[in-house]
This record gives sequence, C-alpha cells and structure tokens, in this order.
Amino acid sequence: MILLATERDLLERALPGFDERLAALGTDGADDPDSGVVEEFRAAGGGNLLIPAGLGGAGLGCLEGVRLQRAVGSRAPALAVGSTMHHYKVAWLARELDGPVAASVLRRVAAERQLVASCGAEGRVGGSLFTPGIEVSALPDGLRISGTKRPCSLVRSMGLLSLLAAGPEDSAYAGQLVNVLVPADAPGVSRQPFWRNRVLRAAQTDAVVLDGVHVADSMIVPVGLPSHSAQRITSNMLWFQLLITAAYLGVATGQVERLFRLDRGTAGDRIAALAPLESVAAALESAARELDAGRCDDDLLGRVLLTRYTAQRAIAEATDRVLELLGGMAFVTGGEGAEALLASRALAFHPPAESAMREPLDHWLRGDGLVLA
Repeated sequence: MILLATERDLLERALPGFDERLAALGTDGADDPDSGVVEEFRAAGGGNLLIPAGLGGAGLGCLEGVRLQRAVGSRAPALAVGSTMHHYKVAWLARELDGPVAASVLRRVAAERQLVASCGAEGRVGGSLFTPGIEVSALPDGLRISGTKRPCSLVRSMGLLSLLAAGPEDSAYAGQLVNVLVPADAPGVSRQPFWRNRVLRAAQTDAVVLDGVHVADSMIVPVGLPSHSAQRITSNMLWFQLLITAAYLGVATGQVERLFRLDRGTAGDRIAALAPLESVAAALESAARELDAGRCDDDLLGRVLLTRYTAQRAIAEATDRVLELLGGMAFVTGGEGAEALLASRALAFHPPAESAMREPLDHWLRGDGLVLA
C-alpha cells in the first residue's frame, strides 16, 4: 500500500497534472493567498467534478468526492476547505433540486467553469433554515436580497453566491424555502475583509454584502415547504458533512505522511498516528456509498455526524503526535506544514458543533428522530 495512492490517482484522472502542481507548491505555498491556487483549480475544471455529466460536468459521485477532498486536503488545506463549499452545493442542487432552474444554472456553471460560494444556513431539519440578518422582499420578476453573509469562502473567485432563504409572503415563493443564486457581479454585491487568521487564508473566506440585490426568478430554486423538505435538507447536510470531514482528514493525513517520508519516530508511532485516520476514512467511504445508492435519512446523517466527531478526535491525536515527532526545531523555525497542523483542527468550528449535538444524538440513539441544533 502507498499512502493516499487511491485518492491521488483519482485526482490525477479527474484533473491531470493538478496533484503534481500542488505537490510542487507544498502545503505552505498552496495555502499562500497569493498562490492563485483557487483560480488554477477553477480554470482546470475542478468545480465541475461533482456536476452530473448530463449537465456538462464530470459526473463523479459522493464516494469519489470524499476521496478527492482527502487528496486535495493532503496537499492544499485551504483549497480543500474552500472547494468543499462549492462541491456540496452543486452536488445537492443537481441531485435534490433537479428541476429546470437548477439544471439551467448548473449547465452555465459547468460551461463557464464557475465556482459557487455557499452561504447555506444551518438549523432544524424541516424547520426554519434561513439565516437571520438577510432581508428578502418580493419583486415582480424575482426577489430583492439585502444583508451580510459571513464567513463565506471563495468570495474573490466565485461566479455565484448561493444562500437559503424564506420566500416572502407576498411573493410566488410564500411559505417556501428557496435557494437563491446571486451572480457575483450583480449590482449591489460587494466584499469586505473578515478573515484575520493566517491559517486557511487561501480559502478566500471573507464577508459578502448584499445591498438591495435583484435576483431574477431564473436564479431562484424552490426547495419546498419547510414541513415537506426534511429529506432535501438532510441530503444537503450529508453532502456537506462527508466532504468537509474528508477535507480535514486529508489535511491530517498529509501531515502524518511526513512522518513516513522523514522516517520520524518508531514504526509503532507512525502506525498509531495513521490507523485512526484510516478507520475514519473507511467509515466516510461507507456512508458515501450509501448516499450514492440513494439512501438519505436521519440514521445515515446520525452515523455521519458520529463519524465526523470521531474524526475531530482522531485528527487531534494524530497531529499532536506529528508535532511531537517532528521535534522542537521544526516548530521553532516554522517548518513546512506548521500552519497545516493548526488548520486541521478547524473541522470543529463547522456546524453543527459537537457540543450542540450531544443531546440530539443521544435522543436519536434512544429511538427518537434526529433534530439538528
């Protein structure tokens, strides 16, 4: 076995030469916001990989998406995290909101190699999912959107901004959740600095301000009544949780790989660092296969959340071991990958937080439904 061989072989087939390019940059180079790595990814067609072939994309499924994000994460942490925000949204639009509006938008995304910056809201399955602070009003031919979305990744490279909202009562979307796709160059769209941490800077995570932005009906995808949209929202969450966990798992695996490359520690040290990560990867792939096969329910989401929270602990343990075995001089001199070690911990900050989900998961494991907190 060669560590990450399956994942990197897939990346090479999907985007020929891109893995080699990332390897040449190194993790520090790829995570430099001036590296242009996001734009290279976009130009290479990276955003088309999870769009169905019938809409102009590569037609890859969730299992392949999990492997791709792990491969990218091992080389370029910020790109893996940022691209997840595009991948999960286009995959969800194509598979759960597969009507004429979504199809038309995705064909354009694929043809123009656009990236979609996602500002999806989190909330209760089947409940209120629109984010407070966004004002939505009716227009004769669409909606007017105002507010600030932050944090939001890919803001400098995005072609579209995607967000969930509640349809105004005086609109054609009254009572429904809608997915609004805002062109990045629409009048009233601006960007503001927000991200101050050095870690994951290349993900282009800042604030997007919407000042009375007109969004035409042709860019609005109805999700449905909240009471009837639970499965669609569950699908959204499954795609996100699987891909974002795989991205951070890749970041940690790339760091453990350095132990093997530099022959640091004992054989036992290296195996102890890697084994929990491989176990998490197997669990992610199993769940991804089920999603690809059409399963989408609370039990699968519950298992995926348990896997994600297990991944957080496995990543922390593995990267602690890497930091210790690489030694103090590597830390003092800011050796390659120091920021990636810290970046790997950021999985804990993506919703829903483990602390908020302990009670809901406990109720679910006792036989109740799963409610997102």
